[in-house]
Amino acid sequence: MLDDQPTTHLNGTRPNAATNASRATGGGAELASRQQQQHAPVGELPFVSVVIPCFNEERYVYKVLENLAGQYQSGRSEIIVVDGRSTDGTRERVADFKRAYPSLHVRLVDNPARNIPAGVNLGINDARGDVIVRMDAHSIPSANYVRRCVEQLEGAEEVAIVGMPWRIRPGAETREARAIALAVAHPFGIGDAKYRMPDTAATEFVDTVPFGVFRKSLWQEVGGFNEALLANEDYDFHYRVRARGGRILLDTSGHSLYFARPTIRELARQYFRYGTWKAQMVKLHPRSLRWRHLVAPAFVAGVASTALTGFWWRPAWLLLLLAVVPYAALSVACAFQLARRARESSLLPVIAVIFPVLHVAWGVSFWLGLLRAPRVQAETHG
Repeated sequence: MLDDQPTTHLNGTRPNAATNASRATGGGAELASRQQQQHAPVGELPFVSVVIPCFNEERYVYKVLENLAGQYQSGRSEIIVVDGRSTDGTRERVADFKRAYPSLHVRLVDNPARNIPAGVNLGINDARGDVIVRMDAHSIPSANYVRRCVEQLEGAEEVAIVGMPWRIRPGAETREARAIALAVAHPFGIGDAKYRMPDTAATEFVDTVPFGVFRKSLWQEVGGFNEALLANEDYDFHYRVRARGGRILLDTSGHSLYFARPTIRELARQYFRYGTWKAQMVKLHPRSLRWRHLVAPAFVAGVASTALTGFWWRPAWLLLLLAVVPYAALSVACAFQLARRARESSLLPVIAVIFPVLHVAWGVSFWLGLLRAPRVQAETHG
């Protein structure tokens, strides 16, 4: 999941809104003209700051920035890339973008801590905007993301945060990566998180969204993102907002493309991190737990305790089989469903393996996280 001086306009004027709209949508002059007529006068628009924490994201960062160009009037917006001192070509790609889009306000801010919550806080603290768009260098927003979320935020007093769902894509052009992308968007793999579901259709209030749009004043009121949490920092922020009576809206009129981990090994590390830091959040906010957070830990605890009990009481191993066999059958059934939907039968065994990897990594790390403090390690994205 998970920086210098602003560029200035070449001529000190704002680019034509129709040009920006056309670039964002790929439509013709007629569509751009229509969008321009719908836009409120510049003086009535809130100033928007898009904050993007990143580290070693040269593969995606330019496309993310390119998709943000034209989504909002440049005279009323800025983009702040908060870089954790990348060692690849990330900073060069940001510089390339600034040269290609000289009319946009783009800044690069250093993040010495090299973790997501610190980067987000740095960016927001430095932001000039009344409204913050918390974006990610590993997720590419649809062309209507910024404007639509700002409209939703401004249109209803009860809405505190607005976000859009993920459309999960493979992190590489391999069978393993394709299988991972399918598994982490399936309820059996990740529970009922609405923003991950590919068939989510209705705009609705939820408990969290991946990249929220909110007012800077809200960030100040709740104390910003908790920099002691190196994962689940968004959920923690959203929980504190909901505890104050704020509501979080998932708007399904747009999306962002999220690129899943490319290998099972990297996926296991990711979910081990997720479980560890979820446990830390539970220590802070016990009432934040949802049933989906406990399914994997309960399964792992049940399997481990029953297996150990079998050394003293042999019938326990029969009980273990009665739990493991149905679980394995359900894994295979869900893998078959996904492989059939993708029309790629070779994905079936890979997906069937990925499901237990997700559950065991999350479940084991959750229990370990409850028992001890995690080892602090910087992460690039969610």
